Amino acid sequence: MARIEVRGAEQMAELAKRLKGADAKVRRRLSKSIRDGVRPAVADTKRAVLAIPVTGARGGGGKARTEHHLTRVKDPESERARKRAAARSGLRRSIAAAIKADIQTGGRKAGVRIVVDANKLPQDQRTLPRHLNSKRGWRHPLFGDRDRWYAQSGKPWFEVTIRKHVRKIRRTILKAMDELAKEIES
Repeated sequence: MARIEVRGAEQMAELAKRLKGADAKVRRRLSKSIRDGVRPAVADTKRAVLAIPVTGARGGGGKARTEHHLTRVKDPESERARKRAAARSGLRRSIAAAIKADIQTGGRKAGVRIVVDANKLPQDQRTLPRHLNSKRGWRHPLFGDRDRWYAQSGKPWFEVTIRKHVRKIRRTILKAMDELAKEIES
């Protein structure tokens, strides 16, 4: 996915240095404020991927995603676990479930990113969020038949959605940082 940067990372890094000596509750409050500010963008990004229209054949990778979800439960043989895994096995639904905010309040990499956590997807499908975000799309064997290939197109949804929220996220983060900086100084 393309990287969207919001200016102000320098201030965040400076505040992170000052937070090292501060109480852990203060750092947690900053993270919570940032998470609350990013939450609408994450939710909107999830809605955007779910809204991508389904085209062409269905059911190509659902089995792999179902099996992947079953690796994460205690009793993968239970009927309930199989039904829940199958219900979460759609590509768009799996990608939506893997979208999260990654917040770093310390060190040189202080900042906020909205990412698709590839570890939550099956091994062979970890590049699909990037392809689904591209007009160019991708090619894959039709139902596993390597003699017949199918071209699947994508639609930009990731950056387009996040860009709508950048100003508000930035304002929220800067406000939270200013409040905490004032609290630390006093």
